[in-house]
Amino acid sequence: MGISNANKQAICEKYRTYLEIIYTFGNKVMMMKQLHQYAELLGIARSFSAFYSSIIELVDAEILKKESFTAFGKKTQLHMLVMRKFGIRYIEKKHDSYSVASVPKAQGNERILISIFKNQYILNKIVPIIQRTSKEVTLVAINQKLERHHSTILYNKNQGLSFLLKMRDEAMLQDHLDMVSINQDIERMKVIKQKMEEGLRRGAEVSNGKGKGKSRVQPSSASEIDDVESIAEKNVGDLSKKERITNYTINTMLAFNAYIAQIRFDEGQIKIAVLIFDIHNRSNIYKIGTHIACMFHMFRHYFKSKLELTVGIVSIDKFASNHLKMQAESVVIDFVSKEKKGTRQSSLLKNWKIDETMQGQIKVHFVDYNITNEYLDGIKHANLVRC
Repeated sequence: MGISNANKQAICEKYRTYLEIIYTFGNKVMMMKQLHQYAELLGIARSFSAFYSSIIELVDAEILKKESFTAFGKKTQLHMLVMRKFGIRYIEKKHDSYSVASVPKAQGNERILISIFKNQYILNKIVPIIQRTSKEVTLVAINQKLERHHSTILYNKNQGLSFLLKMRDEAMLQDHLDMVSINQDIERMKVIKQKMEEGLRRGAEVSNGKGKGKSRVQPSSASEIDDVESIAEKNVGDLSKKERITNYTINTMLAFNAYIAQIRFDEGQIKIAVLIFDIHNRSNIYKIGTHIACMFHMFRHYFKSKLELTVGIVSIDKFASNHLKMQAESVVIDFVSKEKKGTRQSSLLKNWKIDETMQGQIKVHFVDYNITNEYLDGIKHANLVRC
């Protein structure tokens, strides 16, 4: 006999905070280990056994799924949690499960890896900031801190337009924004979004909703739009440098797993901190440098004040981070004259119209979140949350 909706509703209300954390900070998926860290910080679990019992209750009620975590070819003893449709429906306050989209079955591990990196940032950087101000760590406090930082950490792919609209209306930034450039990009992104949505509607009409069941009535998730955006991204390589710089948007950043950590005005200039998450451990300095150059040009158009851009390239471990750093700092030698032309990073930025003066406004740091030890060596490390 299945679980009644009334019982599911009661369990959702009982564990609402857990569902809010997974939905908001993990985009509906989260490592159990990280959720346990939140539970300890927020004081909602007396012990791990109490926490685990709560999770099992949510799993048995078909509100969450507990799945084994495998990444980079390694199977671990860790588990990830995925929200089922009833849990999503509860958080989104929808009347039935047909009004929400389920989390798509993973073809790879991108969604959970993004969640891991984002939550490492929140747990390791944002939470300590709140604690240093002697404030209680709550979901509201975390959200407020990210809001004050003008961060895109909680934004998903294709949500750049929402961020740009919000930034345009932010009182603290009003005096520093170039409204003409901002509004131009907003209108351009609105047109792109409209075309994408029209394409999805036409596709749904042609297929007559095959394989969608009643969910074809209203595609309520951005997952279908994600598919269209990913197809559009494949054509980026066909653009010239000038076109890529001109067409670069916040959405392009988000598609590359690059996030604004903070925007602030200090010492007469706008200081922007960006994090690039190398979640697949496959990025190279050419790809990263291209994005750094393009985002610097984009931010220069958005802000009237002098700009300082700090970029943290976040790898899975020190080995991967050092590898990227070595690529960036390797010396480029002129093929003909045999003279040294500077580092590969500086040469690359110069090729993307970032002159020496501009390069003085860009700082690049290579860091890691120790993902390998924290999440991929489950047998070796006794501090991991096991099944």
